[in-house]
Amino acid sequence: MKLSIIMPVYNSKKYLSGTIESVLSQAFDDFELILVDDGSEDGSGEICDEYAMKDARVRVIHKENEGICPTRNRGMREARGEYIGFCDNDDFFFEGLLADNYALAKKYDADVVRFSRQLTNVSDGKVVSEIKTKGFADRYVPADKFALYFDEINNTGDGIWAGIYRREFLMKHNISFCEDMRYGFEDLYFVTQIYMCQPSVVLNSRTYYNWMLRTEHSTSAKTDMNNIDSLIKCLELKKQMIDRYDLIEKGNYSWAYELSKRIYYVVQYVSPKKVDMPMKKRLDVIRYFAKSEIFAKPEKKKLLKATVKYGNRSAIGVNFLFLNRFYRLLYMLITR
Repeated sequence: MKLSIIMPVYNSKKYLSGTIESVLSQAFDDFELILVDDGSEDGSGEICDEYAMKDARVRVIHKENEGICPTRNRGMREARGEYIGFCDNDDFFFEGLLADNYALAKKYDADVVRFSRQLTNVSDGKVVSEIKTKGFADRYVPADKFALYFDEINNTGDGIWAGIYRREFLMKHNISFCEDMRYGFEDLYFVTQIYMCQPSVVLNSRTYYNWMLRTEHSTSAKTDMNNIDSLIKCLELKKQMIDRYDLIEKGNYSWAYELSKRIYYVVQYVSPKKVDMPMKKRLDVIRYFAKSEIFAKPEKKKLLKATVKYGNRSAIGVNFLFLNRFYRLLYMLITR
């Protein structure tokens, strides 16, 4: 079997049929769609069973509710395809995702194929915006050139559904989803594990996946310190990767820019628009994030130097205020 597509399913009756149809309607036959029902209570599990009865490519697994990471891991353990792909239960595949990207994987004997996605922001059932991935070109990157083209690979984003992955590669390196992560960043951790193992990668700039970000439906809209802990864990792993490939010493300063964006995210995460809490608690969350090893004293000078060399004004401002502990000023500037 060429491909296994893993779809975690949880209380998504409203969107599920459309999502499943977008996968099954692909002009590509040699694949399986693994629907892992994570203890749904709204009839989603029954919809999964209906599709399995009428299409032999569909397999259904019913399990008790554990969250998205254990659910994806279960799907990976059951997968039989040469390559693995993912789809969330309220998103959509565009035509050609399976055929085009599998063909590229085979042409170059690649461990990973990464492609573009469209982010569709939806609020109260209305499309607010549509944004496509930018910042990389069509390219084959052999494993020994991974560090050289890391910026372009990194620009494909964090979403695991914007790629297909050789199952043998994942198994060889024991790559799976971190089950401690309950409210976000599990995708970032997964792809960072892959990048730590220096894969060969095909970059396909065409858009194949429609990420429907529904504020009323997505776990990323929840507020929980597990979200901050997960981000810290991801960034600490990514810092190990940056050091392993010696990227900063080789003149790659995008890590400094990425950290500025993550700092900005954390400050926004405790903004009045996001959560109702006293100012002291808001600042305590920012201080908690600042205690990560990636911001330890020996790293501060290197990070500030890299930020200046990267040359982005907003990144310089954010990193300077954060690394010098001007948390209240940073908060006021970002949330005003």
